[in-house]
Amino acid sequence: MTQDRFADRLDAATYENDDEVVGVFEQTAEGADALWLSGQLFHRLTTVASAYRLHVLPMLGGSEPRRLNGLQCQSLLDELAFVAERLNDPLATATAQAISDFVVIRTRRPAWEGSITIEGD
Repeated sequence: MTQDRFADRLDAATYENDDEVVGVFEQTAEGADALWLSGQLFHRLTTVASAYRLHVLPMLGGSEPRRLNGLQCQSLLDELAFVAERLNDPLATATAQAISDFVVIRTRRPAWEGSITIEGD
């Protein structure tokens, strides 16, 4: 019975109209390229990362925009993988994967010297 009480936490429909949104974006000469995520799902990742005393992911949990350089982006990828491997939560894992895919595509370009910004409500 207790599990049913919290079943909505693992239902993607619960977060479709999340009032809290987190943007992950890269500013390029062509404009801003962005990924928009449920703030609630993103905060699952940052909270768990904080509990494990990781470095980059916990600092992204606030509402202030955080700009990450290449080295920080690599740490973010490692921390997202670490957190996702420990959770039995398909929504958090999918959120971590979406962020990772966004970051990898941008940072693995030859001679990339940009930054990724993460900003929440």
